[in-house]
Amino acid sequence: MRILVVDDHALVRRGMSYVVKEGFPDADVVEAGSSAAALEVLKAGTVVDLALVDVRMPDLDGLELLRAIKAEWAEVPVIMLSTYDNAPYVKRALADGASGYLLKDATPEDLAQAINVAMSGSGNVLSPRVIQNLFEDQETSSANGHRRNEYSLTQRENDILALLSEGRANRDIAQALFLSEKTVKAHLAAIFRKLGVTNRTQAAMFAVHMGVGPVPGALVD
Repeated sequence: MRILVVDDHALVRRGMSYVVKEGFPDADVVEAGSSAAALEVLKAGTVVDLALVDVRMPDLDGLELLRAIKAEWAEVPVIMLSTYDNAPYVKRALADGASGYLLKDATPEDLAQAINVAMSGSGNVLSPRVIQNLFEDQETSSANGHRRNEYSLTQRENDILALLSEGRANRDIAQALFLSEKTVKAHLAAIFRKLGVTNRTQAAMFAVHMGVGPVPGALVD
């Protein structure tokens, strides 16, 4: 497994590489001190299995790098690392395809869990404070009339949303509800449209807000 670590601070980058090697001894860690350097690594044909990307960097910021990676190397999971836990950054990262958003005060165990989840493709991992801020932002929007309390979901859509919030894959949801995967995908598209979200993690967060499912992507002890 090859992991690309992108951060403009050398000490942070080196420390992150050390933590990754501690958790994944067989991993080949490649460091890049800027978004431009990271893109050079990828364009050179280096096979990268996962990227850890700092959100704020001086040339091209991490969110722009995330978009660039997803545009050309869509299969590469990207976990964002930041000291910023504000909701707009997180929403943008998730909307652009991030596999996780961790704060830099996360533990090595948190990082290892996030990497394992991202590599398995089973969902997104968010730091607890990030989840809390997303909920608070959502509640503020609701109070300001930007969100309705009722989203007009059908019973079937509620059933699918509940299973999605448990981290179930489309195939598992289909088997549990005796549906085809194609039907599940169609229902998910309708759910996303009604909730005004763009990905599974955001939908799962709405599920929690609506009392449908457990907290999604939360790091656990």
